[in-house]
Amino acid sequence: KLKKACSACRRSKLKCDGGKPCTRCRTASLYCDYIKPVNDPVTEKLSQLQAQMEALRNRVPDPINASTAVTLLELQHQQQNEIQNRTSGSPVYKHIGNQFQQPQIREDEYTSPVSMSVSSHPSGTRTEVPYPRAQMYESPSAVSYGGSGLKRKRGDFELNIERSVDVVAKGLISLADAELYFRTFFKGCDKYVPVFDPRYDTFDSVRERGPMLFDVICAVGCRAECGPGSDAFQALSNATKAPICDVILGTVPKSIETIQALLVNAGYSEKGWVLTSIAARMALDLDLPGSYTKLSALSFDSGGEERDRLEEERLMRESRVWFETFIMENILSIDCGKKPGIRASSGAGMRRCRVLLGHPSRTALDFRLLSQVELNSIRALAHERLSPPMGTTMNDEAMSEIVQETRIDLSVWLSDWLNLVDSNVEKEEDRASLRINLRIQRDWAEMTMLCKGLQGMGIENVAIMTDSQRNLIHLAKASAQRHLSIIISNPSLYLATFRYGMDFVWAKCAFSVLLLLKLARLIPSSTNMSSLISDAKTLLAELSKVRGSSNIYFRILCLSVEKCEKALNGDLNQNIDANMNGVDAEMDFQSYVPKEFILEWNFPGLTFCWIPFDFQDLFMDFGTGF
Repeated sequence: KLKKACSACRRSKLKCDGGKPCTRCRTASLYCDYIKPVNDPVTEKLSQLQAQMEALRNRVPDPINASTAVTLLELQHQQQNEIQNRTSGSPVYKHIGNQFQQPQIREDEYTSPVSMSVSSHPSGTRTEVPYPRAQMYESPSAVSYGGSGLKRKRGDFELNIERSVDVVAKGLISLADAELYFRTFFKGCDKYVPVFDPRYDTFDSVRERGPMLFDVICAVGCRAECGPGSDAFQALSNATKAPICDVILGTVPKSIETIQALLVNAGYSEKGWVLTSIAARMALDLDLPGSYTKLSALSFDSGGEERDRLEEERLMRESRVWFETFIMENILSIDCGKKPGIRASSGAGMRRCRVLLGHPSRTALDFRLLSQVELNSIRALAHERLSPPMGTTMNDEAMSEIVQETRIDLSVWLSDWLNLVDSNVEKEEDRASLRINLRIQRDWAEMTMLCKGLQGMGIENVAIMTDSQRNLIHLAKASAQRHLSIIISNPSLYLATFRYGMDFVWAKCAFSVLLLLKLARLIPSSTNMSSLISDAKTLLAELSKVRGSSNIYFRILCLSVEKCEKALNGDLNQNIDANMNGVDAEMDFQSYVPKEFILEWNFPGLTFCWIPFDFQDLFMDFGTGF
């Protein structure tokens, strides 16, 4: 390599020995300096890339040390096998083969997969060994959540991840109370959230597989046993809040039990639509729709291959959870005023779910579940068609067409499912309960659909409605009247279960009666108001037997009947002064719209009114009709 000359030797064009200073400059006492060459950018970038490649090469075990990763995996599996033999710990859910397995992890011996996957390489760098993904529901980058006080860093912040312990282990309730609340839940609460198989979801099994699900079941069972205002329920309800926060933070593994817990909690708490959306996202991450697809394919498979019973039972449980997620997401969206996050691509596709009724592991509650899948797909489609884009309205012809088609769909749905229940359900009590529920659900869907359509047209004043629009009011009133008649026809089959019912069931019961009373006052022709109020009082008497007096919607229903009765009494009193008071009572009743039906729910129809153009007609006798 040639030496570079200093500046003095370069100017004199003499040979330079390259010293610093060089011999000539030192002898002549000259200043000796060298010109620093400018680096080539391409060469410099190439050097950086080479350095980075070398660093990456050092992080990967070379062939000589390839056994390092194998050794780490063997150590990890060995530790997991030892941990599974322990008696205490918290769940880390795995899906192995055809069963859900839960290793028991002791607090003092917990090691997360992340900490297990990182070790010191002989070269001084850290080596990461990938955690086996196929056996875990959670993502491969997730931390195992069984350890106590384990923390996961996010820059300068940390997520606190505590070991999950159920309410019995925490000492909030005794084991005997937990068993009582568990039994109470499965006496009626499970009918409103039919995601369980009584042969699989036993007390010990649920407690072992999912502390969060166990806590929620105990809390809801306590609500039904002791009442929503009891101290025991309030304590258990508060205990379920922390696990929900952990789910939102992502520190809880994704599992069927977690989704079940979210769905049950959504049905028995305020703002349940938030929890159903979280459950839907988790269900999609676990590909629960794929479980239904696989199970459907197996149901139609008539080949001679031996069927895996345990695998099919698992697919059935996962399909059941997915369908209930779809139902809850639609109910708590349509009736809460938001667009459903999940929609059926076609009605025919939803009807195919009936194939699961022939599965050996189906239960009587699956008839309730699968019928609701079809019904809510019809409701969602109708509400979507009846919601015109912002700034537009729908004409009477288009409205009548949608209403007629939806009413036909609902009638066909009811007829099909009544036949399916009669031909497949063995117990007479189950058949009677399912039949009355199917009829009630059909009438509820029809009355809300009709009111939604009129509301979407932007017309609430009955006095200026066209004949076609008034016909929809008559149809809604007829649906509401059938709804009330069926409810009180056999109180032991329907109203007695309100003890276990969620708030939505109470809310829609109170709303349907208030809507009926209002429509009956607006279009009193062919309506016996005295008989109608008597039926409403019968309903109140039956609800009071199931601790209804402590429910806000029971009090709303009481006030609705009271206001309507005062308005009716004003019609019957011919005294002039009393008649003026009757007009005030009528206006008070017609303007009564409980805030719960506006803020918490989005039930349509309560704002329908009669405001005539002729001022004299404002003081009309509501008993004469229009």
